[in-house]
Amino acid sequence: MMAGSHALIGSASWLYLAHGMSLPLFDPVALGLAVAGSLSPDIDHPKSWVGRRLKFISVPLSKLFGHRGLTHSVVAVAGCIAVLRWDGQQWHHTLPFVIGYASHLAADLITPAGLCLAWPLRRTFAFPLIRTGSFAEQALVTIVAGWLFARALGSCG
Repeated sequence: MMAGSHALIGSASWLYLAHGMSLPLFDPVALGLAVAGSLSPDIDHPKSWVGRRLKFISVPLSKLFGHRGLTHSVVAVAGCIAVLRWDGQQWHHTLPFVIGYASHLAADLITPAGLCLAWPLRRTFAFPLIRTGSFAEQALVTIVAGWLFARALGSCG
């Protein structure tokens, strides 16, 4: 999926979860962390939105692990949790980042390229429903994000 799609799904996923956990919906730090998490897995691709901004990290990661390898795995999610918790962050900072990160992986699972979720094992998992950058991606993201936003914001009045 494209960066905008990941950011939209990541933020909508966070708001939906925050609503379900009775957390403040409009916490700009949490929302920013969810968006950052939703873009982070693509740091392994030097031409991605985040990869272009952090080439000093992106290029070595790409050469070592390729795209949709380590950073698109369950190992990376566990690593994010461990690093954020080790750094002394509170769960209210760790959780939105991890939800955003996980939403990225879920979104990439529905593309033909799929993911190596069990990295370093080479087995790829995919449920190829849409192609990256296609109209189908835009339509599906609009529907899913709209539903998540509606569920999160529907009882705010």
